[in-house]
Amino acid sequence: MLEPVLLMALLAPGILAQDGPTAEEVVAQAKAPLGFNITTGAWLIRLRGDSALGRSGNLSLDDQLAMNDREAVFRGEFRVGRDDWGVEIMGMDFETSSSGTFGSAGTWGDASFAAGDAFRSSFDFMSIGVEGQWNPLDLIGEANTHIPMFLTVGPHLGINYSDIRQRLSFDTTASDEQGEFASIYGGGQLILRMDTMDRLPWLRKIEFRAGGGFGAALGHAGGTMFHARADMRFYFMKNIAVLFGYRLLELNVEKGDWKPAPSLQGLFVGASIEF
Repeated sequence: MLEPVLLMALLAPGILAQDGPTAEEVVAQAKAPLGFNITTGAWLIRLRGDSALGRSGNLSLDDQLAMNDREAVFRGEFRVGRDDWGVEIMGMDFETSSSGTFGSAGTWGDASFAAGDAFRSSFDFMSIGVEGQWNPLDLIGEANTHIPMFLTVGPHLGINYSDIRQRLSFDTTASDEQGEFASIYGGGQLILRMDTMDRLPWLRKIEFRAGGGFGAALGHAGGTMFHARADMRFYFMKNIAVLFGYRLLELNVEKGDWKPAPSLQGLFVGASIEF
């Protein structure tokens, strides 16, 4: 039923442009099945950025507050769609803590500390995102065909929910700040696929995927959000890949007197399965 309708629309006067898709191409694309991709792995995060409370100066989360250990965090990504469009859901839950002594004097809120004073600090960051992707530009090759190389690019629009919490205690002061933010962002992504054409029996294809976006964080006094991702995927089996890449997620937000600007960044190692 779908094929006749599409053919009639394409053959109507004025519809067929000189360099537009043929009727057969539109029908083939409409019939292309949906694909599902599940990616899981360890995100090796190092916390960067800074934070301030009240009139205090910014304290670096990794240097002055000593939260600089690499933490292995589970990250999951699920995508449904095709090469030309898709919806992706991603999430992770990160936490880190440390203790030490201040290297210099300063303030946190209404409290003061001196160089050498002992402190304990922690930072939690939970994030869930949903992203709609559209890849209208096939720069090399065509989608859903067995070709040596394929490159497609396009924009995306997403929403990200973040729940962050920071605790800092020293002397007689115990601070506990928490905030929830929803970020609306836009950006772009690309997929570069290289098929070995069975020349390497142990490797079916290689994919490079990358993307990034920027947007506004809503909630409380708001702020900004930035994300980036990139990875190489090696398909040793038809539908299963091992991947090595990088992930980054940054917030710069405000809630009352609290101004956190955390940056989660690090290598991402995992596996991906398609069906």
